[in-house]
Amino acid sequence: MSVVRFVDRHLAGPSTEGLGATLRARTLAYTRAETIVRVYYALAIVWVVGEMNSWTTLAEVDAADPQWPAGWLEHVDLQLGIHAILIAFVVAALLAAVAPSWRLARLAYFVMLLQYLAVQNGFGKVNHANHAWLFVSAVFVLLPDRGWRGETTTRAAKSYFLSVVAAAQVVVLFLYTLTGLWKILFALNDLTTDRVSGFELKGFSYIIADRLLATNQDTLLGEFFVHNHVVGWALYTGTIYLEAASLLIAFRPRLHRVWGIGLILFHLGTQLAMGFTFRPNVALIGLLFVASPFAPDHQTVRDTLLDLPGVRLAHRLTRAA
Repeated sequence: MSVVRFVDRHLAGPSTEGLGATLRARTLAYTRAETIVRVYYALAIVWVVGEMNSWTTLAEVDAADPQWPAGWLEHVDLQLGIHAILIAFVVAALLAAVAPSWRLARLAYFVMLLQYLAVQNGFGKVNHANHAWLFVSAVFVLLPDRGWRGETTTRAAKSYFLSVVAAAQVVVLFLYTLTGLWKILFALNDLTTDRVSGFELKGFSYIIADRLLATNQDTLLGEFFVHNHVVGWALYTGTIYLEAASLLIAFRPRLHRVWGIGLILFHLGTQLAMGFTFRPNVALIGLLFVASPFAPDHQTVRDTLLDLPGVRLAHRLTRAA
């Protein structure tokens, strides 16, 4: 089954109210998806402006070890090369914000964002906060080149557009699933050693205490979680479930908004408890899931709960018993 057909059948979804309702639902999903993409590139400008605070220092460095995409800087004057990347990054971001339907503009933004991050991460530490944003920019290059005309767009073009947005959702949620599985692996490994495992009642309290000591900072809820093991354990266990099961949610539109809110709350929690968060991820989750073009406008609480990973299976087993 092609990706486009999968999106039609399982995400945009056939309607039980007839062909007219189906076409209206697809048109509405497409209109929302186009708006999401346009907002994404508008936020790209905001992101660039926020990054400019560090550019004075970046433009004056005399030594760097850029990641491989910007390896060419080793063969030119470093400051001249960095200045060229910064200028081209701003131009590409403006171009994409003004003309997001132009594929060349989207490609230029992806390439220059990649170059910028390759330089920014060239000082001994890789910052993962912007990776999801970068990957989505790569996926959005696949969107149709121009011809974004709302209701006059053909059915095939709308389905293709939606399939690319759905692919971006899969990429973002896959990253969360990897993070969740990594936490499970570490927690299981710690159970076989003398280290405190994240699965233990005091596990999250130790994680918080270690973070606060390592960074020498105070956070709003850090001390609370250090001394309240049960609350921390419950929230950490819930976070592992939230992250590890995320990939499944890409194919369950009824959970897009609920899961999106859950992931945003997770990021807010890391800020309150540990003093850091991935702001680009919060924006992506808000755009792609809280405002998901595939999420139905009307759904029952029962259906939503049954869509939660593991709940439907548990429900069937309970009824069978």
